[in-house]
Amino acid sequence: MSLLLSLYSPKLLKRSYSTLAAQITPLQNASNSVTRQPFYMNKILDQYISQSPTSLTLRQLIFYERHINTERLLKSANYVRTELPIRIAHRIREFQKLPYILGTNPHIEGVYDLYWQAFERIRKIPPIETRQENEIFCDILQESLDAHLVIIPLLAKGITECEQQHFQIMSMDKLDQFMNATLMSRISRRVLTEHHLVLSNRRKSIFNVCSTHNVLTKCIHLVNATEIKKGIAPKIILNGNDTEFQYVSDHVEYIIYQLLSNAFRHSTSMKEQKEIRITTCSNETDVLFRISDQGGGMSKEEFNNIWSYGNYKRFGNMEKIQQLEAKLNEHDVLRIRLGIGLPMSKVYAGYFGGSLELITMEGYGTDAYVRIPRLGTTNENLEN
Repeated sequence: MSLLLSLYSPKLLKRSYSTLAAQITPLQNASNSVTRQPFYMNKILDQYISQSPTSLTLRQLIFYERHINTERLLKSANYVRTELPIRIAHRIREFQKLPYILGTNPHIEGVYDLYWQAFERIRKIPPIETRQENEIFCDILQESLDAHLVIIPLLAKGITECEQQHFQIMSMDKLDQFMNATLMSRISRRVLTEHHLVLSNRRKSIFNVCSTHNVLTKCIHLVNATEIKKGIAPKIILNGNDTEFQYVSDHVEYIIYQLLSNAFRHSTSMKEQKEIRITTCSNETDVLFRISDQGGGMSKEEFNNIWSYGNYKRFGNMEKIQQLEAKLNEHDVLRIRLGIGLPMSKVYAGYFGGSLELITMEGYGTDAYVRIPRLGTTNENLEN
C-alpha cells in the first residue's frame, strides 16, 4: 500500500480503489505524455461542460479566509473539488474547437494533454469529509499547480508557431481571443487553488491589504534592479495620495511592474534625463494609477498590436524559459523581455472587473491607466 493511501482514514479506504489510484497517478510532463485523449468526443466531458462555472467575488473569498473553521474548510475543499473540473472542461472544449492543424502543434497539444490529466485526476476525487482527507487533497492541488507552470511558455510558443506556419487558417484576432480566454481561465483556477491552500495553512494569504505607495515603491525598486541601464535613467515623479485597498497583491504588482518597466526602458536616453510621472487617486469604488512617460510613444502599427500575442519576433525569448508563473518573485525571469507582459497585465486587470488602457502620442510618450476595483463585489470574469 502506498504512503498516500496509508494516510487515509479507514472509512475512506473502503472507497473505490480505482478512484484512489486516479488521485495518486503522477502528472506526466507535457512533452512526454503517453496516453492521448480523444480530441473531439467525450461523453464525460460533455457532462461537465453542461454545467456553468460558479464564479466568486473577492469579498466572498476574503470572508472565508477571515472566518475559517473546519466546516468552512471542508466546504471550500468540496467546492474546489467540483468546480475545477467544470472550469477545466470548458477550456478543453475550446481547445477541441481549434482547427485540427493548430491542435496538433506539439506545444498546444502539450497544454491540452496537461488539462486532460488534471481533469481526469481531480474529477475522480471523492467527497472530502475530514481534515486528513483535505491534507491529501492539498497535496494533489499543489502538484497540479507545479505541473502547470509550463502552460504559459507552451501556449506562447504554440501560438507563435501557429502564426508563422498557419496564419491563413485562423486569424490572429481569433488566436488572441483564445489566448486571453485560456489565460483568464488559468488565473481563475490558480486563485481558487491557492486560496484553498491558504485556508489549509499551506501558504500565506494571496489577498493582502495593499497601498498604492507600497506597490509603487516595490515595483520601482525591482525595475531599478532588473533593467539594464544604457544611458541616463529617467526621473520618476510621484503624485497623489496613498490609498489602501485589499486585492490579489501578486496581480496588481505584476501589472504596475510591467508598465513601469516599459516606461523606464523607453525613457532611458543617451542625451537627456526624461521623466516618468506616476499619479494615483481613488474614489468610492476604484483605485487608479496613471503612468506617463516621455519614451517617444508608439507608431500606429505598434499600438494596434500592443495587446496581441502575435509577432513571433517579440516572443523569441520564450525559448529561454521552461516555466512561468507571471509573478514578481521570478527574479531571473524579470530580466528577460518575454513580450507577454502587457497582454498578460490586461488579463490580470480584467479578472475582478478592473481595466488597463494605453494612450500614446507618437514622437512624445505614452500614458497607461490602471483601474483596480476596491469594493470586492465584482464576480470573477469567466466570460472571455
